[in-house]
Amino acid sequence: MIKRNALRYLVLVTMGALVSIVHAERNDLEEIVVIGSEDEIVKVPGSGALLTEDDLERFDYVDLHQTLSSIPGMYVREEDGFGLRPNIGIRGATPDRSQKITILEDGILITPAPYSAPAAYYVPNISRIENIEVLKGPSAISQGPHTVAGAINFVTKPLEETSNQIDVSFGSDEYYKVQGLLSGVEERTAWQLDLNSFGSAGFKDLDSGGDTGFVRSEANLKIQHDFDSKREQRIVFKLGWADEDADETYLGLTDADFALEPTRRYRASQLANFETDHLTFHLNYGVRFSEELSLNTKVYWHEFNRAWKKLDGFIDGPPLQRVLTSPSLFTNEYLLLKGDRDSDRSDKDTLDVTTNDRSFNSMGIQVTAKYELSTGSIDHQIAAGFRYHYDEVDRDHRQEGYFMVSGLMVSDEQNRGSKVQNHAETDAYSLFLSDQISFGQFTMTLGVRHEEIEGEKINLQTNLETENDQSKTTGGLGFSWQVSNDFNVIAGVYDGFSPAAPGSNAEPEETTNFEYGIRYRGEYGNLDLIGFFSDYENLLGRCRVSDPPPCVPGAEYNGGAVEVAGAELSYDKEIEISADLLLTLSFNYTYTESAFQETFLSGFSQWGLVRKGDSLPYLPEHMGRIELGVIGSNWSVVAAYRSQSEMREEPGRGDIEDGLHADQYGIVDLTGTWRINQQWEAQLLLLNAFDEDAIVSHRPYGARPSKPLTAVGRVKYNF
Repeated sequence: MIKRNALRYLVLVTMGALVSIVHAERNDLEEIVVIGSEDEIVKVPGSGALLTEDDLERFDYVDLHQTLSSIPGMYVREEDGFGLRPNIGIRGATPDRSQKITILEDGILITPAPYSAPAAYYVPNISRIENIEVLKGPSAISQGPHTVAGAINFVTKPLEETSNQIDVSFGSDEYYKVQGLLSGVEERTAWQLDLNSFGSAGFKDLDSGGDTGFVRSEANLKIQHDFDSKREQRIVFKLGWADEDADETYLGLTDADFALEPTRRYRASQLANFETDHLTFHLNYGVRFSEELSLNTKVYWHEFNRAWKKLDGFIDGPPLQRVLTSPSLFTNEYLLLKGDRDSDRSDKDTLDVTTNDRSFNSMGIQVTAKYELSTGSIDHQIAAGFRYHYDEVDRDHRQEGYFMVSGLMVSDEQNRGSKVQNHAETDAYSLFLSDQISFGQFTMTLGVRHEEIEGEKINLQTNLETENDQSKTTGGLGFSWQVSNDFNVIAGVYDGFSPAAPGSNAEPEETTNFEYGIRYRGEYGNLDLIGFFSDYENLLGRCRVSDPPPCVPGAEYNGGAVEVAGAELSYDKEIEISADLLLTLSFNYTYTESAFQETFLSGFSQWGLVRKGDSLPYLPEHMGRIELGVIGSNWSVVAAYRSQSEMREEPGRGDIEDGLHADQYGIVDLTGTWRINQQWEAQLLLLNAFDEDAIVSHRPYGARPSKPLTAVGRVKYNF
């Protein structure tokens, strides 16, 4: 351990010294991973999507799930109604805590511990984001460690000009959002301070009374300096802080109770509380040596702490999921959850409330070089990158017992110790090399990625230490044929990889992925039609604390071969009605099917007994979104309808009405905006305008509702 720590800090110190002589990329490329702008999407070696500032502002979503619904191939599992704990998947990768996708901010890994504990309990507030880039297809292998499906990159607001703004929103259930943006530019130095906070009293009603809402706040400082030298040089410094205090629970409802009152919460969830704090530091420092050659270096450090006090079940009783799916078989336990019966003070009648404390740290350095050259009629865009990354997680899940007494939870005053107490850490070294080759109407991109991963886990209760090393080289090939100025054909194949956790006995997840399709950009609009096929060699499942026995929290399980296939369609068009009136239309649709290729019995409770041909959980067959807008000279009205078919939450086939599932739903959002003058702007939003009730999930415990009708008024002032 000592030698590894010494090596780790020696590498960081050495690379930090290199940073002092390596400066920034061209201004317009400084924070961009691949896409950069809408015009660049057609050049991506594979499918990708870009949500611009206008896209993000249109409905002013704070829920990332709602935001990403405008991109085909994005699968979500809602949980709290506000997207505070995102569950996002891409093309078959499980959405559970977004653990199978790579999440970045300005090209830097942003999740607390993407190797040691990839569950994403933190994502940036969308309000401070300029663009969201989504990479799928062969280009996704440039961004690891999780390359089985794709990557999401949050691009923060640039520092090109002075921009001061106050943005205030108020709405249903005491919802509020307040953001202040201050910035300045003086000669070659620019700065930006972004302060924001949003929260709500919550839309659920606790039987015992009390708050079910949250407050989340962030402060971010960004400073950049352009050097006065022969070469184009820039340094960017970012410092960020965030915290959250939420009265959020894992406990849902029985289906019968959901039908009567979907926003109800049982008394057994009255102590639920989720608290986090997050600190981050980024340094981006690089140089453009010539029009052909640039070098960029990023150094980063993150610290994230969370404590989630929540009901996990009974000290000695059946799993909560079984109680809520079969309340007639577990009448006593069901009445305890509702607070309709007092505990008899035995362990089987004692509620298990566990404080799930976790501390995460991550740090790293990444260097990227880009070089352009021509060999006769052939043009090359070469990119090479290296990253060293370290992360760690400490878990301490302390068990507490509570009696239900007259509808209130009272501590049993016993010291029950920790259910889980461990430390895990990972050192990861990655290399990436790509060459985009253009010749005439054809473009071909070759890419290769190599990961060396050293993991270690210590059970602090038994002092058992386990290690595992993983090494993987993956490659990708993308091809584009520009048939005409408006039309091109794309195809690609690439290897996907998602590493196992430190100390795991499971094999890492590996896939072979194919995509093929067409793009059109012309007078009739913008059209993408993409087919995809993913061949999983050894699907990987991770057991969470909320998963019932025989699942062991933290353990990983392989699910063998799985095939996922589907198609993505997206289309948008602007129609000019008059000089000051514009009609906008956008549409996307995703079809997906999947099948396990083997029959087996898994200790992973989300799989259980799997039969060959069963579909994967959390993959709806159909989902889509349509948006229609009318834009005037100083006003706009936009309506959006998003829909998702029923989604199974356990492997199966055919009818999914029985068992764990999420309902089919169709939700309409409406917004109207009025630009009063150059300084003032007003907006009115109706989210879930027709108050659609739907079970969006049965996991972790019981039926959970979609967010009901929410009205929001918003005012922005620019100065």
